[in-house]
Amino acid sequence: MTNDTVAVFDVGGTHARSAVLDGEDRLHDLAVQAAPSWTSCPGEGPASLHQRLVDLIVADARRLARRHTVTAVGVSLGVAIDARTGMTVGSGPLWGDGVGHRFDTAGALRDAAPEFRWTVVNDVTATAVALAAQPDVQRLRRLAAVVVGSGIGLRTIEVGTGRVPVSADTGLQGEIGHLPTEFRIGAREIVLPCDCGATGHLSAYASGRGIDRILRLLAAEGTSWLAADAPLNSQFAQAVAGGEREALTVLEAVTRPLAHALLSVLSTDAEIDRVVLTGGVPAGLGSEYLECLTAQMDAVGLYGRSGSLADRIQVVAPDAEPALQGAGMLARSGAAGARSWIVPGDNPKSYSVVMAPDMLASGRTTLRAAAGLGTHGAARQLVVADKRVWELYGDALTDALTGGSENVALDTLLLELDESCKSLAAVSDLVDAFDRFGLLRRSEPVIAVGGGVLLDLASFTAGIYRRGVPLIKVPTTLLGMIDAGIGVKTAINYGGHKSRLGTYSRPSRVVIDPGFLRTLDPREYRCGLGESIKIAVVADAALFDLLDTHSRALAAGTPDPRVESEVVERSIAAMLGELVGNLSEDRLDRLADIGHAFSGALEMSLEPTLLHGEAVAIDLAVTVMLSRNRGLLPSAVADRIIRVLTDLGLPTIHREMTLDLLVEALAHTSLHRDGLQRLPLLEDVGRAVFVNDVTEAELGEALTALQARQLQVAS
Repeated sequence: MTNDTVAVFDVGGTHARSAVLDGEDRLHDLAVQAAPSWTSCPGEGPASLHQRLVDLIVADARRLARRHTVTAVGVSLGVAIDARTGMTVGSGPLWGDGVGHRFDTAGALRDAAPEFRWTVVNDVTATAVALAAQPDVQRLRRLAAVVVGSGIGLRTIEVGTGRVPVSADTGLQGEIGHLPTEFRIGAREIVLPCDCGATGHLSAYASGRGIDRILRLLAAEGTSWLAADAPLNSQFAQAVAGGEREALTVLEAVTRPLAHALLSVLSTDAEIDRVVLTGGVPAGLGSEYLECLTAQMDAVGLYGRSGSLADRIQVVAPDAEPALQGAGMLARSGAAGARSWIVPGDNPKSYSVVMAPDMLASGRTTLRAAAGLGTHGAARQLVVADKRVWELYGDALTDALTGGSENVALDTLLLELDESCKSLAAVSDLVDAFDRFGLLRRSEPVIAVGGGVLLDLASFTAGIYRRGVPLIKVPTTLLGMIDAGIGVKTAINYGGHKSRLGTYSRPSRVVIDPGFLRTLDPREYRCGLGESIKIAVVADAALFDLLDTHSRALAAGTPDPRVESEVVERSIAAMLGELVGNLSEDRLDRLADIGHAFSGALEMSLEPTLLHGEAVAIDLAVTVMLSRNRGLLPSAVADRIIRVLTDLGLPTIHREMTLDLLVEALAHTSLHRDGLQRLPLLEDVGRAVFVNDVTEAELGEALTALQARQLQVAS
């Protein structure tokens, strides 16, 4: 055993499990005994049961400490716990109904055994933590852990961060066992009490104790497949496994309320990608339980649409002990040893991305309305604009932003920028301009008009100036409209590395007018197409088809305006579809990162001969070859992607691109992605998988394959 070894407990309404968890998350010395509850200790009140619980855990922790090096103890309890204070709120399965349930369990354990560092968590929270750490769920956004035992609890957890969202008011989350429900077996309605004392709760029918009450009722009525003098749950499980028709009717009845509750959860939280069930009920009833539950959910359908949900519902293996593992993980993480508090964060501020075609030609109010400035605009406005853009559109922008009124003071800062200007020196100059203007912190937004470099610089500076001032972004390049302008990542270059210093800063509004593209340099236009095809190959096959069909006209910068508008809109929708819910990159497996494993290093090493969108295209070509060579991507699809890149006027290789440069680039990318490559490889257009084991040899083979094709070369 290592110093990472912790003693762990999982106490529910029926059983108390204990073990030690080693540094590799393996359990040893697992023991099971009866939990001190109102059913195992009839006639005792909450205060007595509280003390019994403390005595049991302390005695067993000391027993385990005599056998192992244990200084920390993690306790998973089948109770509601206020995550802000650690106070136990109540538990019907342990202490029944009535008053006196509030109990400082962690404090009582510390007082009784100060030699240990104590962590006390809800059992479903502990289960969720352990399940979210499993390798096979790392691509998910949120996971819902459901424990169906003596009671029923649910927790959702963000897989990438391990964060369990809780109510800012109560510190609680997901206690679904006390949701109201109706219960029928066939046409017969049955009303039974929950452990909390109320009737008509989900736990009264779908939990282990609820099912036991139903079986006792049926046995007393003389049901043929139940003998009152034998264990009812075992008889029920055997009858279900044997296909007994009446037993299957009961199974359908007890799973229906839970099926409806889970559909409600999935309907109200669209980011839940998987529901994982554990506990004595699904373990005891086996595969028939899961099949019946999913059939009930499929019969109703999610969002009113029928179809199988089997791939989103899973039951943990009966011999798994996720609550014990999760309690140990939390105890080991440093949450133990002292009181802790949850500080609820502010709700993330939303922002709008607004399409405003021909806004400069459609009247003085269009830009102000699209930018959220009102019909008259702010009395003072600071505009940071690309000098070339202002030479072309300055008069129209001035008229639109001021409404032709002399009462609106417009201060304009014009910049000539390229990638090398994204520096601390440029940020310092911009801060000086903010100071000279006397920018108010909340009521005077900065209006940034230009391409990706200007938007990056202005966004970064606005995000750090006085801890953030509002920013309205008006991208004027295709790349800015579909990538740099619509997200929250801001960055400048430092120390020869691209985007080494950055923040996450939400704009107030993003206003997009494809009309700016009419005067865009053709090479810059094609750079935007590099970002468009990048997101198309992982998120929108229809967009890829559109780019393929109209590639020649797009490459020339002369597409049909309707086609161009659809390309812009689909690219934005696809990009935001990947970003929303993960704006701050809590999850590092991001499909939107395709084309960005090697491009940053290529761009910085080969500047000024290579622009960002061109580097992305070369990166994508390397990724396509890696995917094809692994047998993931059919050769015909790989050939098509490379052809479309070429038809769009984008490079697929650079004369100075070497294997050493690719290897170094991937190493730097892995540092940025928490030590793993997290490289999206393609299986088809619109479908990708993440890998972490691309080798130098594979990179060499991909480079050789591109060189052999003698395709479009950036020099």
